[in-house]
Amino acid sequence: MAPLDRIPTENPPPTSTAWMNPARAIAIIAVVAIHSLGTVVEENFASMGPDWWLANTIDSACRWSVPVFIMISGALALDPDRGSKPRRFLSKRVWRIGIPLVFWTVVYVLFRRYYLQPDDDTWNPGIAILTGSPFVQLYFLYVLAGLTLLTPFFRLLSVHGSRRLQWGTGLIFLGIGMADQWVSMVFDVGEANIATRFLPMAGFYILGWVLRDIVLSVRGAVLAWVSLIIAVAGTAVWAGLGPGEKPWMFPYEYLAPGVVLASMAAYLLLHFHLREGFGLLHRFYPYSFGVFLLHPLLLYPVRNAMGLPDTVPGVLLHAVIMPIAYAIICAAVTWVAVKIPGFRAVFGEGGPRNPHTRPSVKKLRPGAKGAPPAASTTPEETTPPEPAGSGPFETDLGSEDTARGREPTP
Repeated sequence: MAPLDRIPTENPPPTSTAWMNPARAIAIIAVVAIHSLGTVVEENFASMGPDWWLANTIDSACRWSVPVFIMISGALALDPDRGSKPRRFLSKRVWRIGIPLVFWTVVYVLFRRYYLQPDDDTWNPGIAILTGSPFVQLYFLYVLAGLTLLTPFFRLLSVHGSRRLQWGTGLIFLGIGMADQWVSMVFDVGEANIATRFLPMAGFYILGWVLRDIVLSVRGAVLAWVSLIIAVAGTAVWAGLGPGEKPWMFPYEYLAPGVVLASMAAYLLLHFHLREGFGLLHRFYPYSFGVFLLHPLLLYPVRNAMGLPDTVPGVLLHAVIMPIAYAIICAAVTWVAVKIPGFRAVFGEGGPRNPHTRPSVKKLRPGAKGAPPAASTTPEETTPPEPAGSGPFETDLGSEDTARGREPTP
């Protein structure tokens, strides 16, 4: 515990969370790339040609994306300044997470049964749901739902816990998750299910808050880049040279050592590099949840029609061009869908809204020219409306914190 003794007891000064908008936009493209290449990595392993090594390397380089999404969710949900009563918080989350979870579980169970596996009598939809992973990307909603239930308790760490306690708790949860992943995959002992799937990810959730306000120096950024490159290379080599007829799958898991290191480095680097600019990505990020939900419905039929790539140019097409195309199409569909009242809820945009909410107004210091008297400012007057299309990826993020390039002084 000696390293923890060197950690200051107080949290660093708060920084802007604006960087999280473009970070989520980049991360969702990486998620789509993983799903686009997953079958290629598994089925083209036998030849181990240049096409497979390229697919393996790109897949390894994208694995940070899901942990970073969880870290961003924790960074926002555990902020004590955004605290609310547990009942209010959980009620809001039911609309943002619960309805999409139920709706898209039904959609993808039907998609899997009648399109992907119409003749597979061994697949049981009920059992698939009980595993907490009824389809390739939906486990994330089950993870987020479980973490949401514990958020009011985890938030006590950021409200009352010292910096050391926050670090210690996050690292202990992360260590338990890594051990669980190793035991379950390597020794085939135990398996995650609908009730427990979120627990191994709790360490990422807590550490997202712990690392949120750390801004790297230039030297720190260089070290983070070196760590990221080493982690990605280690994952790719481990996957390629591991035992078995197929790739050694453990290195790809989100709690494998290389992916954990890459995720921490990527989280800090995204904060370092995305603090200013990136206007296009700021406009795209509100639809990232829709991209997450919709892309398999487009990806699988297109890939089945095109076939799996077995050349380097084909891998690049499926790893770079196609994920961007899928994301743009799904974002456009989401943009339309969230404007339709009946579809808003299934994209995480349902739920009651404050009828007195007004557009946010620029805050002026009391007494400044044009500023209203301090006593006249009410929560209803200064609470910004929630952006359309944000869904659960938008966790209590106010407009003032998402202003591009804003870095408040301590």
